[in-house]
Amino acid sequence: MDKINLQVIRELFGRVVYSHKTHEKEVEIQQKVARDIKIGNILIISFTAGPLLANIITSQRAFLIVGSVFSFLGLAFNIFQLSFDPDKKVSTHKDTANKLWLIRERFVCLIADITNERLSESEVILRRDFLVEELDRTYKSAPSTSSEAYEKARKALKSNEELTFSNDEINHFLPKSLWL
Repeated sequence: MDKINLQVIRELFGRVVYSHKTHEKEVEIQQKVARDIKIGNILIISFTAGPLLANIITSQRAFLIVGSVFSFLGLAFNIFQLSFDPDKKVSTHKDTANKLWLIRERFVCLIADITNERLSESEVILRRDFLVEELDRTYKSAPSTSSEAYEKARKALKSNEELTFSNDEINHFLPKSLWL
């Protein structure tokens, strides 16, 4: 068994696990931002419509001024929303997480093959290099993540053990004939 390459591959695997989980957490953060922006947009439109309707009914200029101010805020908010497009951020982080998930699973299979001594040293190197190149392509097109997402990923992986399963948990996912 090639212990040095196995150690390198295990370290790469660990980095991919963190990157994958960080992009998943960034998706959650960006989904909340997108939801909050939509709620803010609804509130601004409501605050715009109310005073303008009151102006029509009462003909008081103050309602027209308040409605105009909220109308301007709504325009500025929509320009902001179009400029930063949180829904697109959600989509790109999901796409990156999905790509990293597949790479992560390929690393698991490679580690299993190395551990079971099913590959020659040259095959291990070829597969390792292929995965590193695939990671490079994925990272080059990946959006940046926030430190908040990284901290949430760290907590999820270390404290909440989100990627850890007991034998009993795994058994429940499988037919009884495959239980350990």
